[in-house]
Amino acid sequence: MRSVVIVGTAALLTGLMPTSAHAAPVTITPSPTGLETVHAVSYTGRYAVGATKTYGRLRLIDTTTGRLIHLLPKKATDASISDTGRYVSFSVPLDEYGRRAVKVYDRRTDRTITATRRTNGTLLTPAWRSRCTPAICEEDQKLAFSPQLVGGQISGNGRWVVFSANYRKPAGVDLYVKNLQTGRLTLFKAVGHVMVAEGDREYVQAPSVSRDASTILVPGRVELYESDANNWGPSRALRERSSWLDIGGVGNTLTGDGRFITVNGPPTGTGLAGPTSVSWYDVTTGVATPADPATLRLTRKDSSRDGRFTLWRPAGYTDPLQIRDRTLGVSYDLQAALTTAGYTASMFAGHAIDPLWRYSSHHSAMSGDGRVAFVQTNAGVLAVRWTP
Repeated sequence: MRSVVIVGTAALLTGLMPTSAHAAPVTITPSPTGLETVHAVSYTGRYAVGATKTYGRLRLIDTTTGRLIHLLPKKATDASISDTGRYVSFSVPLDEYGRRAVKVYDRRTDRTITATRRTNGTLLTPAWRSRCTPAICEEDQKLAFSPQLVGGQISGNGRWVVFSANYRKPAGVDLYVKNLQTGRLTLFKAVGHVMVAEGDREYVQAPSVSRDASTILVPGRVELYESDANNWGPSRALRERSSWLDIGGVGNTLTGDGRFITVNGPPTGTGLAGPTSVSWYDVTTGVATPADPATLRLTRKDSSRDGRFTLWRPAGYTDPLQIRDRTLGVSYDLQAALTTAGYTASMFAGHAIDPLWRYSSHHSAMSGDGRVAFVQTNAGVLAVRWTP
């Protein structure tokens, strides 16, 4: 392991490095994890969920020792992890027609439970069943092509799991909130929009939850995310599991503390200017402000819990991979430091491939405390610890 010293600068945009430094140097120390992709990491970065090959089987590991703790089912997706790394949530398919179940693995007891059960213990299933195959599905059987249930993100404290479903007609996104301590499953009916694309599919978008479930984000509706001509509806945030906030613009990501929602669009919410127009909505004040820098998206996966530190590429794959400190207003050229240490960072690391959705790639992640960046490189995923 080779340590490298890097200096933060006030701006590092499209490869341009200002001459004046505005922050003290920091030291980065990269360590191999044995993973090829990274899907979720714990608050301190000790525990991570990823795969040892692209599209491989997900596993929970201890990044400090490299020890394999648990193999998830072969078709498990949408993994998330609690702060301590004790609980890992994920979803698995039940059949070929979009039915899924959300599971939660407990590292301490080595047991897995099904979160998609009603309070009375019965398994949650669609109210209607598609009998068609993809080759002969009719217009009224749209959802057979895509999951009817998505998400399954666990809160940082490990108590709550949230997921969305479209089990009813007419189409509408229902939000489900599961209390893992009591087993109670709460349904919020038709609280979100269904995204329609390509004229024949209805996509239910996954919600995101803060550490204590005080804020749950239900993303807005989007069509044709590559285009500026989007058909969109407002995002909604559930506060304290009791009241709703309507947010202008398409809110696609939520910080781990539940305070900031990144909105794709201007602060006024009166239009959607495209993927390069980003605002930060402060849940506590109800005020949205333009992102600074302009394209910086705060996410639960690539940002620290409070949104202070974020893995980021300013405008695209070719821009340098940075760690951005919002408090000091400086960026650290992580890509250059990794190159100095003998590594080549993946061009996808730190870049949200679907900027209007909550998903980012599985090529990078940031620990909740913001002190460990996980970056896919030519040597696999590295745990990059950085200290002042």
